[in-house]
Amino acid sequence: MGLSKPLGYMLGRTHRVYKNLIETEFKKQEIELSFEQFVIMQMLNSDCMLIQQDVANQLQKDKSIIVRQINVLLELHYIVRQTNNDDKRKKNLMLTSRGMDILNRMKEIASEVTERLLSGATQNELDIFQQVMMKIQENGSIDE
Repeated sequence: MGLSKPLGYMLGRTHRVYKNLIETEFKKQEIELSFEQFVIMQMLNSDCMLIQQDVANQLQKDKSIIVRQINVLLELHYIVRQTNNDDKRKKNLMLTSRGMDILNRMKEIASEVTERLLSGATQNELDIFQQVMMKIQENGSIDE
Protein backbone atom coordinates (compact mmCIF):
# COMPACT_ATOMS: atom_id res chain seq x y z
CA MET A 1 0.00 0.00 0.00
CA GLY A 2 1.47 3.32 -1.02
CA LEU A 3 0.60 6.98 -0.95
CA SER A 4 -0.03 9.07 -4.04
CA LYS A 5 2.04 11.90 -2.51
CA PRO A 6 4.92 11.74 -0.01
CA LEU A 7 3.82 11.69 3.63
CA GLY A 8 6.09 14.62 4.55
CA TYR A 9 4.58 16.74 1.80
CA MET A 10 0.99 15.99 2.88
CA LEU A 11 1.70 16.56 6.58
CA GLY A 12 3.65 19.76 5.92
CA ARG A 13 1.05 21.20 3.58
CA THR A 14 -1.78 20.34 5.97
CA HIS A 15 0.08 22.00 8.84
CA ARG A 16 0.69 25.14 6.76
CA VAL A 17 -2.99 25.33 5.75
CA TYR A 18 -4.07 25.00 9.39
CA LYS A 19 -1.49 27.49 10.65
CA ASN A 20 -2.22 30.07 7.93
CA LEU A 21 -5.99 29.90 8.49
CA ILE A 22 -5.58 30.34 12.22
CA GLU A 23 -3.22 33.31 11.79
CA THR A 24 -5.63 34.87 9.26
CA GLU A 25 -8.48 34.53 11.74
CA PHE A 26 -6.31 35.95 14.54
CA LYS A 27 -5.66 39.04 12.40
CA LYS A 28 -9.38 39.41 11.60
CA GLN A 29 -10.03 39.40 15.36
CA GLU A 30 -7.17 41.90 15.86
CA ILE A 31 -4.99 39.39 17.69
CA GLU A 32 -1.44 40.18 16.64
CA LEU A 33 0.11 36.91 17.75
CA SER A 34 1.61 34.12 15.68
CA PHE A 35 0.59 30.49 15.63
CA GLU A 36 3.85 29.67 17.45
CA GLN A 37 3.03 32.11 20.25
CA PHE A 38 -0.41 30.49 20.52
CA VAL A 39 1.27 27.09 20.90
CA ILE A 40 3.66 28.46 23.54
CA MET A 41 0.75 29.92 25.51
CA GLN A 42 -1.09 26.60 25.33
CA MET A 43 2.01 24.85 26.66
CA LEU A 44 2.29 27.31 29.55
CA ASN A 45 -1.40 26.87 30.31
CA SER A 46 -0.94 23.12 30.75
CA ASP A 47 2.36 23.32 32.68
CA CYS A 48 3.24 26.39 34.76
CA MET A 49 6.68 25.00 35.68
CA LEU A 50 8.19 25.44 32.20
CA ILE A 51 11.28 27.51 31.57
CA GLN A 52 12.42 28.88 28.19
CA GLN A 53 14.70 25.91 27.56
CA ASP A 54 11.80 23.46 28.17
CA VAL A 55 9.69 25.30 25.60
CA ALA A 56 12.54 25.26 23.07
CA ASN A 57 13.12 21.54 23.67
CA GLN A 58 9.45 20.59 23.34
CA LEU A 59 9.02 22.63 20.16
CA GLN A 60 12.40 21.48 18.85
CA LYS A 61 13.35 25.08 18.06
CA ASP A 62 16.48 27.09 18.73
CA LYS A 63 16.34 28.83 22.10
CA SER A 64 17.00 32.25 20.52
CA ILE A 65 13.84 31.91 18.40
CA ILE A 66 11.79 30.98 21.47
CA VAL A 67 13.26 33.87 23.48
CA ARG A 68 12.08 36.35 20.82
CA GLN A 69 8.58 34.83 20.86
CA ILE A 70 8.47 34.89 24.66
CA ASN A 71 9.74 38.48 24.83
CA VAL A 72 6.77 39.63 22.74
CA LEU A 73 4.40 37.78 25.11
CA LEU A 74 6.14 39.42 28.08
CA GLU A 75 5.88 42.91 26.55
CA LEU A 76 2.16 42.38 25.96
CA HIS A 77 1.76 41.24 29.59
CA TYR A 78 0.38 37.85 28.51
CA ILE A 79 3.03 35.98 30.48
CA VAL A 80 5.40 36.66 33.38
CA ARG A 81 8.64 35.14 34.60
CA GLN A 82 8.65 33.92 38.18
CA THR A 83 11.60 32.60 40.14
CA ASN A 84 11.58 28.82 40.48
CA ASN A 85 11.25 27.77 44.13
CA ASP A 86 13.67 24.85 43.73
CA ASP A 87 16.32 26.61 41.66
CA LYS A 88 16.58 30.39 42.07
CA ARG A 89 18.57 30.65 38.81
CA LYS A 90 15.58 29.42 36.79
CA LYS A 91 12.55 31.49 35.84
CA ASN A 92 9.24 29.73 35.29
CA LEU A 93 6.97 31.16 32.61
CA MET A 94 3.36 31.67 33.62
CA LEU A 95 0.26 33.07 31.94
CA THR A 96 -1.26 36.23 33.39
CA SER A 97 -5.02 36.72 33.63
CA ARG A 98 -4.71 38.90 30.52
CA GLY A 99 -2.86 36.01 28.86
CA MET A 100 -5.60 33.56 29.85
CA ASP A 101 -8.23 35.83 28.34
CA ILE A 102 -6.45 36.10 24.99
CA LEU A 103 -5.61 32.38 25.03
CA ASN A 104 -9.30 31.53 25.49
CA ARG A 105 -10.18 33.75 22.51
CA MET A 106 -7.47 32.09 20.41
CA LYS A 107 -8.68 28.61 21.41
CA GLU A 108 -12.19 29.51 20.25
CA ILE A 109 -10.79 30.67 16.92
CA ALA A 110 -8.69 27.50 16.56
CA SER A 111 -11.75 25.39 17.34
CA GLU A 112 -13.79 27.20 14.66
CA VAL A 113 -10.98 26.72 12.13
CA THR A 114 -10.76 23.04 13.01
CA GLU A 115 -14.53 22.65 12.56
CA ARG A 116 -14.33 24.37 9.17
CA LEU A 117 -11.43 22.22 8.00
CA LEU A 118 -13.08 18.98 9.11
CA SER A 119 -16.55 19.84 7.80
CA GLY A 120 -17.92 17.17 5.52
CA ALA A 121 -15.78 14.42 7.05
CA THR A 122 -17.76 11.55 8.52
CA GLN A 123 -17.16 10.33 12.06
CA ASN A 124 -15.69 7.14 10.60
CA GLU A 125 -13.23 9.18 8.49
CA LEU A 126 -12.24 11.23 11.56
CA ASP A 127 -11.72 8.04 13.59
CA ILE A 128 -9.52 6.57 10.85
CA PHE A 129 -7.60 9.85 10.51
CA GLN A 130 -6.91 9.90 14.24
CA GLN A 131 -5.84 6.24 14.21
CA VAL A 132 -3.43 6.87 11.33
CA MET A 133 -1.95 9.94 13.03
CA MET A 134 -1.50 7.99 16.28
CA LYS A 135 0.13 5.14 14.35
CA ILE A 136 2.57 7.56 12.68
CA GLN A 137 3.47 9.01 16.10
CA GLU A 138 3.78 5.54 17.63
CA ASN A 139 6.03 4.35 14.80
CA GLY A 140 8.12 7.50 15.19
CA SER A 141 8.35 6.97 18.97
CA ILE A 142 6.75 10.34 19.78
CA ASP A 143 5.08 10.27 23.17
CA GLU A 144 2.25 12.72 23.83
